[in-house]
Amino acid sequence: MTKKIEEILNTKYKKNDSGIFESGNCGYWSNLDKSENIEFIKLLKSTDPLQAVRAVIPEQEDQIFSEKREAALELLDIKEDSVSIDYGCMWGVLSVGLVKRGSVVISIDQTKESLEFLNARRKYDDLNSMFIVQDDIKKVDLENISDFAIVNGVLEWVPETGEVELKKFFGQKSLREYSDVNPRVTQCEFLSKVKNNLKSGGKLLLAIENRYDYTQFLGKKDPHVDLFLTSILPRQLSNVISMIFLRRPYVNYIYSFGGLKNLILEAGFEEVDLYMVFPHYHKPELILPYKKGITLYEKYYSMRGVSLKRKIVWGIEFILMKYFKAGFFSPSIIAVAKK
Repeated sequence: MTKKIEEILNTKYKKNDSGIFESGNCGYWSNLDKSENIEFIKLLKSTDPLQAVRAVIPEQEDQIFSEKREAALELLDIKEDSVSIDYGCMWGVLSVGLVKRGSVVISIDQTKESLEFLNARRKYDDLNSMFIVQDDIKKVDLENISDFAIVNGVLEWVPETGEVELKKFFGQKSLREYSDVNPRVTQCEFLSKVKNNLKSGGKLLLAIENRYDYTQFLGKKDPHVDLFLTSILPRQLSNVISMIFLRRPYVNYIYSFGGLKNLILEAGFEEVDLYMVFPHYHKPELILPYKKGITLYEKYYSMRGVSLKRKIVWGIEFILMKYFKAGFFSPSIIAVAKK
């Protein structure tokens, strides 16, 4: 299967000297500023990926290397020699998890620097069934090739255009050009293309924050624009707020459980299974079926050594979930859907 996938990719892309397949569709979305990435990639030439992370971005080590982030993959029945596409793979934590479970993986991202790190890790760890592709995930045309599609923390960013250096974007005023197309339409079109790249019977695994995460009602800001209440309020009102404070429209749409299911069905998928995730899909401690699964909710945290604010938040969560069965307000959502 590995040889077959390489042959297909060679017909679609040009392979560079480092082994990355290139489309010419470049872009930039990163937690790191460009200057940080230059230092990071330079260090990769003289040390291994883990040591490079510890030297330049130690705060990201858990995000990049924690096996806990792979937990959602257990919702898929991954077979040896299955084919997976990881859309917006960034540093590739789920791509690595897929390879460890026996899948051939096509890891796709627009950001060259993120892919150079993943390529260094691929070589260092001998992840020979991983293929790395630089492309715009909205333009990927690999029809009927994959058994699994991973869209992890990506859907909300699909309507964004241009470069995103997150530290300069998050909560910061910036004039940006946007399409007149409704963000939900853009997201639906993207998911339709994801579906087309799946084989018949293939599965989508999608993870995203819940629009009605209970912490949003306790004063936590929107996780994508750093504004209060914009995820909860009607879209038009959120758009006005964003234009006032950030000088750009509100396009980072996230959804409730029902809203996400409707979007996935509209994109052409079927048999959508929804899961509640605590405390966040980035590092899940508890994944429960949305339908009746809240009866299984139990504490997954320790109150020892945490701040009073955190104790209050977790206490509210425990009451909401354990006694009021309020799964609708759980922090994150995972959806598994079938083509």
